Amino acid sequence: MSKLFFYGIFVQCLVGSVLHANNGNAQKASIEDVYLSLELENITLREVFEVISTKTEFDFAFNDSRINKNTKISVKVENESLGNVLRDISKNKRLKFKRIDEVIHVVKREKSLFRSIDVEESIIQQQSVSGTVTNSEDGEALPGVSVIVEGTSQGTVTDIDGKYSLDVPDGGSLQFSYIGFLAQTIPVGNQSVIDIRLAPDIKQLNEVVVTALGVERETKALQYSVTEVGGDKFTEARENNVGNALVGRVAGVNVSKPSSGPAGSSRIIIRGNKTLGGQNQPLYVVDGVPIDNSGFGQAGLWGGSDEGDGLNSINPDDIESITVLKGANAAALYGSRGGNGVINITTKTGSTRKGIGIEFNSNYVVDRLYDQSDLQNKYGAGNYVNGVATKPGTAQQAFQWGNQSWGTAMDGSQVVQFDGVERPYSFAGDNFDRFFETGQAWTNSLSFSGGGDNQTFRFSMSDLRSESIIPNSGYDKTNLSLNINSKFAKKLTLNTKILYSHEYAKNRPRLSDSPSNSVQSIWRTPPSINVDTYKGDPNKPGAIPAGTSDELLAVYGQGGDPKVPGQELLPAANNWGQNPFWVTQVEKNSDTRDRLIASGSLRYDITDWLYLSGRVGMDWFTRRDTGLTPEGTGYNLGGSRTEGEDRVREINMDWMLGFDKSFGKININAFAGGNKMTRRSERISAIGNRFSVQFFDAINNAATRNFGYNFSESGINSVYGSAEIGYDGFLFLTATARNDWFSVLNPDYNSILYPSIGASYIFSDHIESLPSWLSFGKVRASWAQVGIANINPYAANLTYSLNGDTHLGYNMATFSSAAGNNGSIPNPELQPATSTEMELGFDLRFFDNRFGIDFTYYDQSTTDDILNATISRGSGFGSTFVNIGEISNKGVEILLTGTPIQGDFTWDISLNFAKNNNKVVSLIEGSDELSAEEPRTRNVRIKHIVGQPFGTITGRVQQTTPDGTPIFNDDGTPLASADYVPIGNGVPDFTGGLNNTLSWKGFNLDFLIDFKSGGDIFSGTNNRLTQWGLHQQSLIGREGEAPLHIKGVENTGTTDAPVYTPVDRDLTVEEANIYWNRVGGESTAISTMFLYDASFIKLRQMTLGYSFPRSMLANTPIQRLTLSLVGRNLWVINKNIDNVDPESGYSNNAGAQGLEYFALPATRSYGFNLRVGF
Repeated sequence: MSKLFFYGIFVQCLVGSVLHANNGNAQKASIEDVYLSLELENITLREVFEVISTKTEFDFAFNDSRINKNTKISVKVENESLGNVLRDISKNKRLKFKRIDEVIHVVKREKSLFRSIDVEESIIQQQSVSGTVTNSEDGEALPGVSVIVEGTSQGTVTDIDGKYSLDVPDGGSLQFSYIGFLAQTIPVGNQSVIDIRLAPDIKQLNEVVVTALGVERETKALQYSVTEVGGDKFTEARENNVGNALVGRVAGVNVSKPSSGPAGSSRIIIRGNKTLGGQNQPLYVVDGVPIDNSGFGQAGLWGGSDEGDGLNSINPDDIESITVLKGANAAALYGSRGGNGVINITTKTGSTRKGIGIEFNSNYVVDRLYDQSDLQNKYGAGNYVNGVATKPGTAQQAFQWGNQSWGTAMDGSQVVQFDGVERPYSFAGDNFDRFFETGQAWTNSLSFSGGGDNQTFRFSMSDLRSESIIPNSGYDKTNLSLNINSKFAKKLTLNTKILYSHEYAKNRPRLSDSPSNSVQSIWRTPPSINVDTYKGDPNKPGAIPAGTSDELLAVYGQGGDPKVPGQELLPAANNWGQNPFWVTQVEKNSDTRDRLIASGSLRYDITDWLYLSGRVGMDWFTRRDTGLTPEGTGYNLGGSRTEGEDRVREINMDWMLGFDKSFGKININAFAGGNKMTRRSERISAIGNRFSVQFFDAINNAATRNFGYNFSESGINSVYGSAEIGYDGFLFLTATARNDWFSVLNPDYNSILYPSIGASYIFSDHIESLPSWLSFGKVRASWAQVGIANINPYAANLTYSLNGDTHLGYNMATFSSAAGNNGSIPNPELQPATSTEMELGFDLRFFDNRFGIDFTYYDQSTTDDILNATISRGSGFGSTFVNIGEISNKGVEILLTGTPIQGDFTWDISLNFAKNNNKVVSLIEGSDELSAEEPRTRNVRIKHIVGQPFGTITGRVQQTTPDGTPIFNDDGTPLASADYVPIGNGVPDFTGGLNNTLSWKGFNLDFLIDFKSGGDIFSGTNNRLTQWGLHQQSLIGREGEAPLHIKGVENTGTTDAPVYTPVDRDLTVEEANIYWNRVGGESTAISTMFLYDASFIKLRQMTLGYSFPRSMLANTPIQRLTLSLVGRNLWVINKNIDNVDPESGYSNNAGAQGLEYFALPATRSYGFNLRVGF
């Protein structure tokens, strides 16, 4: 539940600015007949009204949350009527007063060209109406709701149980309003009981947000763009990694999820990639404590796995909100760590209440394969022999052609297969459905909360059990959290938070070109083969069964030693193309992580305007991983085992002295403080190869063993300060500065200052002559510099390692930076890269905040990026790291919000949109490109090229004559360019999301559509499918199919002296086969044939819930009950790529965006969510 909920209770129920809860029929003297004397100097409006209440017994009520009750004013009168006193205040502060019985209601005066003075008085007789006001989402009673008779200021507030009673004139209507909820107006008619459900107002819930260093600030005063997402968005249609749940919700935030299973990582890029050598991901902060979000595995050219990241540890049920600090100004107080933006996660706290509150949340979803493939199913296993398509005639041929689908048209005849068994040469059906399972995830969470005036607490526990669509693969997680807030002697506050998690991942899927990538094995299975025939031994799936003939064992030996039963049953003559059942049932890998995120903060309020605080936070985890490649594996007959353990600890200590005081119309909010960060990381690893004793897979049974140990330690000491000057609540100027001292840098260059400045002007609170339909208007501007510290802890030191040699009995060592190792000499002047950003924006709201637009323009540049420069080997070294690269980002962000319909039926809608222009400005002197990643197809490369955007996809294209005519070889295949040229970019041009929430009588429908436009993806999957004869386009040119036609020229001369001869003909069947093999090859590839537009539109999330009314729960201990149907990744509305999902990717590596190669297929998730409160 939002902190604003409790703030609303406090403001509206406990201080003098709430509506009096008693019915008002008592007759009092007119305000013109009540006289008083006042001598009040420079005090707040709240204090003025309290003094008047004491002297006159009138109560003051505020029913407009935009009134600044802390505005200072002086009132000096001698025996003056209360009416005249209020007129003076009305004149000076643009307020309107209306006395109804014993209550004087205060509202903001409507904007006018003339300065009106409003003081009214009336006494009305009323009739009784009563009822209960509850939250439409969870059915919980809402205390402190303002209930007003429309057209008057007569009213009351609901009590602690949400009940109210009020006298209303005939024909009147009641207005229900509450901070953070949409107001409703209900005609009374002849009703004596009116029960109301109020829906949360998303726009108002963000009035106070958590900013840098955990400081809460009013949104209206901010000089930069910030977005807060409520925790409820993460708990129903949930993601195991909460980072992935941000997709489509925040303008300017590009979220990518690799297709890597239920325990995979997330990749979040805010306002574009800012460095060429780093991962470009933001800093993550939990309750003011920076946490580690490193990934422990990435797939690359030759394979690998995605082993998750730090966000996997966070329990979505513990999240109160996530605040995204996008720009440099928003993140400036994090200094060298804020260059890529900051994501602040605030966890839930306890609340003051009667008894202990209990909440139980249960979520169950299934993951079903979302098969987007459309392969040819007409031609079966086989290959071309003497230019003729041929199906296997022997087990030897079947084994040799096991990955090829260039056979004849399937005719149902009996054909021998790789295992020596004859089966019909027919379409075997959908092997994806046969192999992949229905995944599932079940999460149960239980929390207890409560407390009194001086202490609150919340304790929660959560358990997740998930199974992947990959057989025998899953992910489990257990979370515990404890939050205690304590007050001592009214001035001292202690807050303690502890988050513990235990994660266990079993058999994470291998990705990219890993031999153990079972997805690749399924993809390349010919359509005439049933993948179940790969199971082999029923007692050891994927193994050669006992009783296999010697002849067949010799075939499996591929000309070497014959295989033996129990070893891996390869479906084709390729040791690196593994059996998917062996991979999932016999090979093993697992990892566990235990993590503790804890913090303790202490605040002492020296005065009501001066405070001192301190905080200590720690992020600590231990991670253990193991992997087994068993004996008999095709590419590793001897087997191997790996073991490893990581220990990571980061401690942050902060202190802060804060000041918040008004001087007339000027308010100063400032603080100064410091931070000490220390980080320690170590890894112990061991690997053993070739087991000596059969079927004993311990490392100490390995014939060769290698051990490793890595250690690093670093720290940053910092001081920082911030000063905000506000004038009369509409003009704000803020400046911050942070200085970091780095332990990893040369002491002569380790001190760096990061400044920022910004201003905001709320013209709607200053200019009176604005149209009444404009509810709020603000313009803002800011400038800041922050750092991007992606420096190795020992970059400034020479390092060495033992090389295993000895001399005179002493161990020998080699400098790891020696030229012979192509190493790097330390650069004593190396510093973090610097990000400089300017941001402009405005925020407008219309028609009583029902509609709004938030616009931002930013211009960001990273200078002194860290790049590795080659140097003369005469120096004894191969390279050195230097500050030289530059990259820029310019873009716009737009957020549109609206409530087209409100009342009993409410419709909220928001649309966010972002466009970023990225450009590599400069690299190392003398070089205009920097290579990054390439896929296993080896026919494209990601490069950073001066003048081009980050991550340009380069590849081979078909050569053309000067006038653009395509050039072909004499066999009809396209002539590929020798050089790699830019062909696309993996980063989208536009991102956005459309969120709709519809509420009616306890029902709530919420759905999110997100989109990315522009950007490209090179599909290694479609490349290989074409080469293997599985892609639909590979049908063109086969016997009985449409011919493959080429038109262009052939070079009948030489490369240096070309002679172009026109060509315009159909290729023969044999030539067509050669054509498709070569365009899908490596050196002969035409990369553009497999480059696709990565744009898409998706129905990302949908929930349909019902909150049972309290009347149905009256005789039960249940206070609130909500049941929801939930779904995620339900529908790809539009895409432009064959066979695979446009978001497919095998790596979160910054340089691998836009590459796809046999990732896990996409899934749809759907199920239910049950939330019960006691």
